[in-house]
Amino acid sequence: MLTSALPSTPARSNILIVSVLVVVAFFIATIDLQRESLWNDEAWTAWAVRSPYLRDTLQRVQADVHPPLYFLLLGVLGRFTGDSVLALRWPSALFAMLALASTYAVGKRLFDRRTAIIALILLGSASFFVYYAREARMYSLLMALAALSTWLYLRWQAKPSLWRSLVYAVSMALLMYTHYAGALVILSHLLHALISQVLPRTRRPKWYALPLPYVAALVFYLPWLPIFLAQMRSNPNGPLAIPVPTDWATVAALVLIVTGGNWWLIAAPFVLGTAVPRVRQHASQITLLLLWLLVTPIGLLALNQWFAPVYQVRYAIAMLPAGALLLAYGLRHIHIPAWLRLGAVRSLYVATAITVVLLIWIAAVQLTIYHEIWPPKPAWQSTISSMIAARQPLDATITDLAAYSPAAYYDRQLGLRRGIGLDLSWRLHTPTEVRALVDKLAPSDSIWITLPVNTTKSWQVAAQLDRERGISYRSSLGNMVFYNFNGDNTANLQYQFGDTVRLVGQLPSDEGFTITAGNELCVDLALQTLTATDDSYSVGLHLVDITGNLNAAQWDNGFGSHPAGETVDLSPCLPISTATAPGSYHLELTFYKWATVERLPVFETGGGTPVGWGDVVMLQSVEVRAPE
Repeated sequence: MLTSALPSTPARSNILIVSVLVVVAFFIATIDLQRESLWNDEAWTAWAVRSPYLRDTLQRVQADVHPPLYFLLLGVLGRFTGDSVLALRWPSALFAMLALASTYAVGKRLFDRRTAIIALILLGSASFFVYYAREARMYSLLMALAALSTWLYLRWQAKPSLWRSLVYAVSMALLMYTHYAGALVILSHLLHALISQVLPRTRRPKWYALPLPYVAALVFYLPWLPIFLAQMRSNPNGPLAIPVPTDWATVAALVLIVTGGNWWLIAAPFVLGTAVPRVRQHASQITLLLLWLLVTPIGLLALNQWFAPVYQVRYAIAMLPAGALLLAYGLRHIHIPAWLRLGAVRSLYVATAITVVLLIWIAAVQLTIYHEIWPPKPAWQSTISSMIAARQPLDATITDLAAYSPAAYYDRQLGLRRGIGLDLSWRLHTPTEVRALVDKLAPSDSIWITLPVNTTKSWQVAAQLDRERGISYRSSLGNMVFYNFNGDNTANLQYQFGDTVRLVGQLPSDEGFTITAGNELCVDLALQTLTATDDSYSVGLHLVDITGNLNAAQWDNGFGSHPAGETVDLSPCLPISTATAPGSYHLELTFYKWATVERLPVFETGGGTPVGWGDVVMLQSVEVRAPE
């Protein structure tokens, strides 16, 4: 029986091959490093490390849901490289190369150099790997430390010593200081160490030496443990990301990302070769890789199902080297059966050719499917650059930019707020304060706004300017809108819900309503159907506070069946409870499917091309007074 599908190569040739492959992988990872804009999470990273004081970075991270190691490293590097897109992302590419090197080291220790080289190629071409090698977040560092700590685990397991125990413990602590999902990689090591106690023909530490590195890692992690617990208490519903359910669709999405949608291509090496019959020979190695591959996603999905919505596919990236090593093991053992009678030499070359073809095929599939699996990031730079190019130097600008948002980052880079400006981001404002501030810009011939759609003051500013001026520029991206109000164009703001109904008339921007708690607030609305509607739609009118969160009163009712083009008049009344706290509120209008409570998106269509405005329309302001 042939023992190898690839010919033996000298050690120096291996070093050269590995070096070339790492350089190629670095080129693939960095070729488009600056092509896309920073997105929300990356902009948060840029804000977190922006301060010249590391203690500020530490405080910002403490208030988040992640540990600090990546941000502290990036903050130190940023002192020398700045905060450009390239400066923020290139460390992730370097961490990804560390992941490649560590994966090669693990493969060589578990199997041999050939398997390690194949794993390096598979990992370096994986779309999952390439995407996060280009992102200014901690995920490539998480992957690198997962592979490095696994290599140190194997060294410690082969020869447990105090020094190796401490080094392995430090790597585990660093893993936990990078991302909390790193604990699941450590769990896979611990499970393997326990299983190794009963596996035959395996090198294993004595039972009394087993706890040492794990206890040491816990000691190294103790300074952060109270902060971790505080973060969990502050974020009982998990990270601020769209929750992902624990179901087969989520599992299928993960398999699609890892395999590139060609699972049969991944299974082929195990069908065509001797990898499966050799499992008993490599029982300990395969057990470790399976634990490394499965514990992280299963653990995340279990926590997601029974504790809090913590699962995001990027959190599972630590498993990626294990998948590459398992597939490399299968490709390494491609074998031509003896009954084909090709002869030993010919069988070796045919097996080698099949291995190379499958390897190239898998790598090509991963790279070509990249843009299908990973959609482009929002084009913040080009959107803001277009607005700046259209604005005159003396035009006034009203902004409300969160310091950690992509818009704020590109404001710092491009000068979005340069010139005459009104900044509304520093605190919440009542409707009266907003009106007074906007009135101060009345002498300006042209007023620009760069505002989020999810705040009441943004809607009030837009409505107030719309009453007095025309609109010559419209754009939106994410939750931000970019408009120019002047006297040269009479096209006003018009809103519609999806392609179903539109709101008739302009938004009111007068003094609003004043009502005493305990009374009813009645308004008149008109909605015109754009397409025929059935009984699946409902309308909601809610009274919310100036944060947009507190729902003080509400009216929800079915919209009913109507033909296209019909105007439907509504006169809802909201009972204002005597328990409603006095203060400033706003009326919020939504249109949704009652069965799923899924809101239709809101578009502004006064200029013809739809501009996204979130999923609610903010109507008049309401001042609630205490009952007499």
